[in-house]
Amino acid sequence: MAERWVRYALTAELLSDAHPGSGSGAGGIDALVARDRHGRPVIWASHVEGVLRDAARRLRGDGAASGFFGRAGGDRQRAVFTSLYADEDPGSHVWRSTARAAFDNRAPKDDTLRVVEYVPKGTKLTGQVEFPESEMPVLQRLVQEVDALGGGRATGAGRVKLTLAESPSKPRALGNVTGRLVLLLKNRDPLCITATATPDNLIPSLAFVPGRTLLGAVAAWLIAEGDRDTASLLVGGSVSVSDALPLPHAPGKLESVEVLPAPLSLQSEKPKGSAGEVPWWAQPEGATRRLDVWRAQEKLKRPEDDLFVYRGDPTEAWVTFRPARRVRLRNGRPDPEQADASLFAIEQIVEETHLLCELRGSRKDMNRLTKKLAPVLKGQRWLRVGRAGAPVEVAQLAWCHDASPAQVSTTARLTLTSDLLVRDEHLRWRTALYEDSLRALPGWPGDVQLSNSVQDSVMVHGFNGTSRLWRMPAAAIRRGSVFEVSGAGVVKLAQLAASGQWLGERTHEGFGRFRLDAALPGVTSDSPASIESAPIDDADEETIAVKAQEWFKGHGALAKPGGGSDGKPSLSQWLDLVADLERGDATAIDARLAPTTAGARSWKHWDAKAILDKLQALPKPSHRASHARLFVRWLRADLRKGAE
Repeated sequence: MAERWVRYALTAELLSDAHPGSGSGAGGIDALVARDRHGRPVIWASHVEGVLRDAARRLRGDGAASGFFGRAGGDRQRAVFTSLYADEDPGSHVWRSTARAAFDNRAPKDDTLRVVEYVPKGTKLTGQVEFPESEMPVLQRLVQEVDALGGGRATGAGRVKLTLAESPSKPRALGNVTGRLVLLLKNRDPLCITATATPDNLIPSLAFVPGRTLLGAVAAWLIAEGDRDTASLLVGGSVSVSDALPLPHAPGKLESVEVLPAPLSLQSEKPKGSAGEVPWWAQPEGATRRLDVWRAQEKLKRPEDDLFVYRGDPTEAWVTFRPARRVRLRNGRPDPEQADASLFAIEQIVEETHLLCELRGSRKDMNRLTKKLAPVLKGQRWLRVGRAGAPVEVAQLAWCHDASPAQVSTTARLTLTSDLLVRDEHLRWRTALYEDSLRALPGWPGDVQLSNSVQDSVMVHGFNGTSRLWRMPAAAIRRGSVFEVSGAGVVKLAQLAASGQWLGERTHEGFGRFRLDAALPGVTSDSPASIESAPIDDADEETIAVKAQEWFKGHGALAKPGGGSDGKPSLSQWLDLVADLERGDATAIDARLAPTTAGARSWKHWDAKAILDKLQALPKPSHRASHARLFVRWLRADLRKGAE
């Protein structure tokens, strides 16, 4: 009999300031706290698991700890943790420290100032943990053992009170089974789908979840529940799983949502050149125009690898978007005997990203799969997906019938919505398709001609979790490749796509999906619609940095030696100003322009007051914070140069 699993809320209440390190610094701060996609503090699940594992080792030894938390090359971890997230931004505290000049001399040593951001005392962060009910006593004991989280625990930082509370979930109804199940997935934690089998110190991630990865996650869940027969429906090809493509937001009705990788012929205008000190890539960006390369006259840029095209309903206009991804720094030891940990970075799809996929099969097979997979489909259990098994839940589901064939004439655009695996007569993987190779595809109508194409190839990698070995790589026709087809057989192609009869090999793993359209999806109209997630103000920061440098050049006296002792604000006072502005303190500048304490009189220095006036004149509080941060970066760099 399968074990009963339960889900509990894990809450951390900070009893002192804590630093859940991010491994990065900026704006005059040497170590920033980790933050989620909303800018709120977060304690990553890997840190919580590591602290609990250390507690298990102290209490019961390495063997018991490995039994509960898993081991490399062995059993998986018994419990699945999410990270601990804050419901609102509590602001931050900034701690500063320096090294002593000598053991018996408390004077600060030159150039040793360290500035660290901390989450303030009293903040509550909450996550969830899913585990077998039989492990409840073990987890409760480990939670009681942990009294601190984050960096600096030995010096009193990060003291915490951890509590477990039951988190009941309301199961949803499964509905009437058909041969097509559409799922809306949501990753509870950042998700890394490794894009290569040979990563270096940066592990890149795909911007979507391939069907083979999702199929493996579902099959692994069934096998862990002791149901290999139902898992064979997936790995044997009776039930096919599509790629899980990201969405810009949660949709209203799953049945009408359409999302696909950006067609390669949907290209964008190149940026116009500009004169001046600021380079073109630092100029403020307007809306990106997406054009059909076969209809445009000018030279265009190919779409980005992570660009997608979406519409929530056939009556809506297509929009382009890019899912948010971030890079997270980690420490690890590839060799267990390695003395020092190695620093590496992981690219991840941010938490709470919605992804759309579908499962297809006969009604009999889908009914059998649904009964065994019911806890996952009802939202009571999570799937473990990607690197380190990030928790992914089913947020919505909808049983659908086959879609109506696309309304196309004898000429249409065929777009690959997933990678296509095709072999030639010598069993080699094809990296390009032409008219003769298309006609050789099983099921391809003979009366279809190929006019134009924009196509590319991509290497396909994979990992077999059962054998714990990498799968042999394959070469595929890249998703987004576009073919202009014509002929009487185009209508039959539309019928194949509507009924889920795909092209090439390993279609049950998500390969070979395609769609037909009368016009290219995503072409910009007169009023461009786009919700692309732009980089985090890199271009704006470059422009602000130029202005901040001009301010610094005009008031360079602030960087001369003796700051704080000759009437000028010290570096610590400048850093305090930046921290107050970034925290949104409305009185940060006014309090310094009209100081009421002896320590704040240094802000009356002519150059310091001039900078405060410039900051005050900026229209938005966010502009003041960014200008102050970059000005202090110039100031700090010059002070360090003078100290050398």
